[in-house]
Amino acid sequence: MTKRRPSNKKPTGVNKSLGNSLSNDRERTRTAHRRAKYDAEDLENPAFMNQDEPKEKNVDSITDQSNLDDFLARAELAGTDFTAEKCNFHILPTINEVHVVPTREDISNNVQLQKKHAHKLKIPRRPPQHMWESAEELIRLENENFLEWRRSLADLQEVDGLELTPFERNLELWRQLWRVVERSDIVVQIVDARNPMLFYSEDLSSYVAEAGLGKQNVLLLNKSDLLSQEQIELWRGHFQRHNITAVFWSALSEDQEEEDDRNDSAPYIQSTGKLVDYFKMLGHVSDQCVSRPVVVGMVGYPNVGKSSTINRIVGEKKVSVSATPGKTRHLQTLIIDPQVTLCDCPGLVMPSFALNRCEMLLNGILPADQMRDHFGPIDLLSMRVKRSAFEKVYSVTLPKPANHEDPDKPPSAHEVLTSIAFMRGFMSANGVPDCSRAARMIIKDVVNGKLNWASAPPDYDQDEYDKLSCAHYRIIGTQKGQSSLAQLEKRHLLEGDNVKSNSLDKGFFSLGRSGIHVKQVFPTVPDIDSKKHRKGKKMKLRNVYGHLDY
Repeated sequence: MTKRRPSNKKPTGVNKSLGNSLSNDRERTRTAHRRAKYDAEDLENPAFMNQDEPKEKNVDSITDQSNLDDFLARAELAGTDFTAEKCNFHILPTINEVHVVPTREDISNNVQLQKKHAHKLKIPRRPPQHMWESAEELIRLENENFLEWRRSLADLQEVDGLELTPFERNLELWRQLWRVVERSDIVVQIVDARNPMLFYSEDLSSYVAEAGLGKQNVLLLNKSDLLSQEQIELWRGHFQRHNITAVFWSALSEDQEEEDDRNDSAPYIQSTGKLVDYFKMLGHVSDQCVSRPVVVGMVGYPNVGKSSTINRIVGEKKVSVSATPGKTRHLQTLIIDPQVTLCDCPGLVMPSFALNRCEMLLNGILPADQMRDHFGPIDLLSMRVKRSAFEKVYSVTLPKPANHEDPDKPPSAHEVLTSIAFMRGFMSANGVPDCSRAARMIIKDVVNGKLNWASAPPDYDQDEYDKLSCAHYRIIGTQKGQSSLAQLEKRHLLEGDNVKSNSLDKGFFSLGRSGIHVKQVFPTVPDIDSKKHRKGKKMKLRNVYGHLDY
C-alpha cells in the first residue's frame, strides 16, 4: 500500500496570485474565529462591534458640490430621513453655454447690485455659551445655525445678476475658525493685494469684535510687490477712510526681493522683524496681561500666501504650502518668541461676490485646470490688459485693428490664444493651435503675477488704475513675432468671425476691375475614323485667360 501524498495547500499555475489571496483570506478568517472564541476583546466581526463609538471627524475641505450632494448634506444637517421612490424620469436637454463679454456698464451695474446685498453676506456663528449646557445641545445648535446659514446663501444665489463664489461647506472647518478667534488676541486676515475686497470678509471682522473685548482686526495685504507705489498709496487711503487697519506685506524671500527692481522703493513691510514688532505693539495696546504671549490668529483664503507668510515669520518651513483648500486640517500653534505666538487656521474659502466664473478663474479662486470655457476669461482679461503687455510678456505680435476700427480696441480672445499657442508650439492633432492649453497657461501666469491683473479701490476709476498697472509695459522696437504672425495669416488661422467679415467687406468694396471668360465656339467636325483631327493640343482655360485674373 502506497503512502498518501500530502496535499499542497498553496495553489500553483497561472492563477497562483489569486489563489494565494483566497487562501490567505481563509486563514485570516480561521485565526480571527479561534481568537474570538477565547478572547472577546479581539472580536473583529463588525456585527458585534460597538456602534456608539464616535466617528472620526471629517476635516476635508468642501467648496463645490453637486445638487445631489448638496441636498444630502442639508438633509443630514437637518436630521431628516427620507426614502427613495421610483418614478418616471425625464432626460433634460443640455444647454450650450455662450460666453458674452460684459461691457463696462454691465460691470458697473453688477457692482451696485453687490453693494445693495452686501449686508446679507455673512459667515456662520458659534452659538452663545448661555444657550447650551451639554455637548449634544451644542452640536445640535451648531447644525441648526449652519443649516440656516446655508439656506440664506441659497436664497442669495437666486437673486438675478448676483454670482456667489464657492465657499466652505464643511462645518468642521468653521469650528476650527471659531476656536482660532476665541484663542487669538489679534486676528489677521491675509488677502491678495491685487484684489483685496474680493478676499476680505467684513463680517469676519464684525464677528471678531463680537467675540470679546480687546480683540483686534488686522488686514495683511500679501503680494504687495506686484503693485506700484501709486497703487499702494491709493489702497492705503481707502482703508484709512474706512478705519481698517491694513498692513502691506510681501512673503517673498530677501533673495527674491533683491532680484526685483520695483521692490526697492515700495512702501510695504519687507522684513519679518518689523512685522513681528507691529504685532507686539498692537498686542500691548489691547490691555492684555504681559505675563502671557500675544496670540496672533492667521486666517485667509488658499493661494493668497498664508502659509508662505507663516513660514517666513518662523524662519523655516513649518506649514505646508498648497493652493488646494484643506491642506491645513487643524489649527496649529507656533511660538515665535516668548511674547508672540502664531495660531494658524485652516484655509477657509469664505463667501463673496464676483462678476462671473471668469473673474474667479483670473483671481485664482477656481483652478485653471478645471476650466471649460477658454475664451471668456481671456476676453475679460484683454479688456484690462493692454495689447503691448501680451506682446512683451509672450514675445508675439498681435494683429492690428482694421482701419475703420478703434486703434485702442482690445484684441479678441481668438487672436491672443491663437498667436501665443502658435508661438509656443501648442498644436493640436489637427494641426491648429491649441487654444485651451494656451488659455490655461495665461491664467496661471495671471495668478502667479506674470501678467498684472489688479482691481482698483471702489472709489477710483478702473481705467486709470489699469494704466498704472501697465505703465512698465513699453512697446519694444524689435519685430518679434512678425514672422509667426505672417504664417498665421498665410494659413488663415486667425480667421475668426471678425476677420471673415472684414475680408468680405474688403472684397465687396474693392475697386478692382471685373472680367469675363469667353470660350470660342468651334464648328462641329464630322465623325471620322482617323484621329488626325485631334492632333491639336488643348490648353487649360486658366492658362489661356490667365491675364484676366487679378
